[in-house]
Order: sequence, then structure tokens, then C-alpha cells
Amino acid sequence: LVLVCTPRKTRMERDYRFYAAQAAATGLLISAVKFPLNAGSFTSVVSQLELASVVMLMNHVPGAGLLGSFAAILGVKATVDEADASSVSRTNKLVMLGGAGLLCLGLFVDKRGIKIFG
Repeated sequence: LVLVCTPRKTRMERDYRFYAAQAAATGLLISAVKFPLNAGSFTSVVSQLELASVVMLMNHVPGAGLLGSFAAILGVKATVDEADASSVSRTNKLVMLGGAGLLCLGLFVDKRGIKIFG
């Protein structure tokens, strides 16, 4: 049995974009979990889109910020359309989605060369 030793990878440098992506992904993930996954409904599509953008944000896929901001906009629309949510939980969800959407939009714009953060 031969063991091959390979040098460890150097640790990825974490800047503000890393933390902004993680915060946006957390907000979208919480929102996606709270939507029901009824097949064929609008909220189901929004939830699946939010989950896809969470995976893209955590894996640093190009275009994840654009998809995340689009998912947050649709999430806000679905939250406003909900009839059974209390006003406190609806307000909390809108603030969380708005923050996640703004972070995603900032990540997308910053990647294109217009410096917003830093």
C-alpha cells in the first residue's frame, strides 16, 4: 500500500464578496424553506429558484448574483401575495428578502467592474 502525500491547497482568501455571498445565500435559503413546495404553484417555482441561487452563491458560480436578485424579487412578490401570513412575519420576510436581493445585486454589479462595496 503506497500513500501519496500531496501538498495542502492554500486557503482561499476571503474578502467582502465571500461574506456578502454567504449572507445573501442564508437569507434566500431561509425564504426558500418557508415557502410551500406544492407542485405547480407559483410559490413552488420561487422556492426552487431561490434554492438554485443559494447553491450557485455558495459555489461562487458566475451569474449567481443576478439569479439571486431575480429570485429575491420574485420572493417579495410571492410574500406580498400570501394571504395567510401575519404582518410581523411578512415584514420580517420582506426585510430579509430585500437585504438578500440587494446583496446579490451588489455582487453582480461589483463583478462587472462598478465598485459598490469597498
